[in-house]
Amino acid sequence: MNTRLLLVVAGIALAAGMSSCSKQQGGIGAAEQNKIVYVLSNDYHDNANAVLAYMRHGDGTLTPLPGSPFLTHGSGVGNPSEALGPDDTDDPLVISPDGRYLLAVNGGSNTVAVFAIGKDGSLSMVSGSPFGSGGQTPCSIAINGVNVYVANKSMDPLHTITRLPNYVSFTIDGRGRLEQVPGGKVEVPAGSAPSQVLVSNDHAHVFATDFLAFMLPTEEPLGTLVSFGLSGGGGLKLAPGSPYVLPSGDGGALGLAEHPYQPVLYVGFPVAASVGVYSVDAVTGALSLTGTVSAGAAACWLRTNAKGTRLYVLNSGENSVGVYDITAAASPVFLSKLVLKDSGPAGAAGDFALNFSPEGNILYVVDQDIKPSAGGDYNLLHSLDVAADGTLTEPGEPLALPVAADVRPLGVATR
Repeated sequence: MNTRLLLVVAGIALAAGMSSCSKQQGGIGAAEQNKIVYVLSNDYHDNANAVLAYMRHGDGTLTPLPGSPFLTHGSGVGNPSEALGPDDTDDPLVISPDGRYLLAVNGGSNTVAVFAIGKDGSLSMVSGSPFGSGGQTPCSIAINGVNVYVANKSMDPLHTITRLPNYVSFTIDGRGRLEQVPGGKVEVPAGSAPSQVLVSNDHAHVFATDFLAFMLPTEEPLGTLVSFGLSGGGGLKLAPGSPYVLPSGDGGALGLAEHPYQPVLYVGFPVAASVGVYSVDAVTGALSLTGTVSAGAAACWLRTNAKGTRLYVLNSGENSVGVYDITAAASPVFLSKLVLKDSGPAGAAGDFALNFSPEGNILYVVDQDIKPSAGGDYNLLHSLDVAADGTLTEPGEPLALPVAADVRPLGVATR
C-alpha cells in the first residue's frame, strides 16, 4: 500500500472512530484535540482549494482532523510551466492573534477565505466569505489588530492579468468579515511579484518584498525590499528610501523574519544564496543593510525562535534547513544544516513554508513538488524536532499531502 493510500485510510479510520486507530494512538485525549497543523492545498482546479488540517499527537504523529479538507470556496494558483514567481510566497494562511479565525488566500480566484476556528480546530466559513482581495493573485496575509494586509501578486499563469500588483488594507470585524479600507491600496509596477507582508513586532510598520522587481527593464534598478509606515485608519505609506535596492548582484528580496526583541530584520537573498541583516528605524521604519551571511541555494523563507537565539532558513534549491545563532542579533553565525528526507532527485523537492508548533519544540516544513515533469510526488509535510541547542533532526518520515503532483501546497499554520 503506498503512502498516499495509507493517509486516506488513516483519515477514514479516524472519522469512523475505529477502535484499532484509537489503540494505535492511545486515544485522542482532550489535551490533543485542539493541537492542529493547517496547510493550504493551493489546488488550482475550480473551487478545489482547501485547508488541510491535522491533529498533533503527543508522540509526534499527525492524523487528519475530522472534516478535513475544509474547502475555501475558491481556487489556488497553477503553474504548469514551472515558472519563477507564481509560487513564491510566505504566509498565505494565518491565524488571527486571538485564535478565533484562520485566513487563507484563493490565489486563482482573487479572494481571501475567512474561517471561524472551532474548539476542536475544525473550520467553518464566516458569513460573506470568501472576500475580494482587492487585486489579482492574493498570496500573503498579515494581521495587525483589526487591520489585515494582503499582498496581491498579479501573477497567475492560468488567468489573464489585468491589474497591477498591490498591497491592500482591510479591517476585520468581530464576526471575521473583511472590509477594504478606503484609499488603503498601494500599487507597484507590473511584474514586481509581491510575495510577503509582515507586521513589525512593535505593530508600527509593515515589511514586504517585491521579489522580481530587480528583473524589470528600467533605467535604474527597482527596489525589492519594502517598508511601510501605518497611516490613520490602517492605510500604508512608504518609509523613507523604500523600496530598497539590494546590493549589486544579490537579486531580489524573498522571505522576511524580524528578531523578536531587537530592531533587526532578516531578509532572504535567494539569488545570492545569502541572508541580509537590516537595522530597523523604530520611528520611521526605514531599513539599513548592516551585513549578510552565507546560506544555501535559493535561501528564501525565514523564522526565528521565540527566544530570539536561533534563525532558521529554508534553502529551497537544495531542500534543506539552515540553523543560525542570533544571540548577537545583527551577526548571525551558521550552526548546522539539515537536508530533508525524501528530497528525490536534484531539483524535485523544494521547501517553501515553515512554522513552529506553539510549544516551539517542533518545526513544520512544507515541501513542494517543484518539478513534477521529472516524475514522482514530493508534496510533503515534515515534522522536525528542535533540540535544546536549536539544532534540528527529522526522526520520522514526512507526511504525504493529499494533493496531485502538479499542485503546489502553500503555507503552514499551527495552534
